[in-house]
Amino acid sequence: MKDFLKRDLALDDYVIFKSPYSTSLKLGKIVKFTPQQIRVEYPGWRGEITSSVRYPKEVVKVEGPDLTFFLLSEQNR
Repeated sequence: MKDFLKRDLALDDYVIFKSPYSTSLKLGKIVKFTPQQIRVEYPGWRGEITSSVRYPKEVVKVEGPDLTFFLLSEQNR
């Protein structure tokens, strides 16, 4: 499957997607593929790990320096 930018997606890839209940963006990890969609796990608003099913064209894969910067900046909050 390919993301919005036509990059291949794999298990354990990190992706950015629109939050299911707001207009904010979330960082999540791909944990499963279905025939047409992907399941993404991400921290919920209370800190618990939750998941959501998305079409591949609704996510953008992040990796390398962009992902590292985001993860490091989140730890300082």
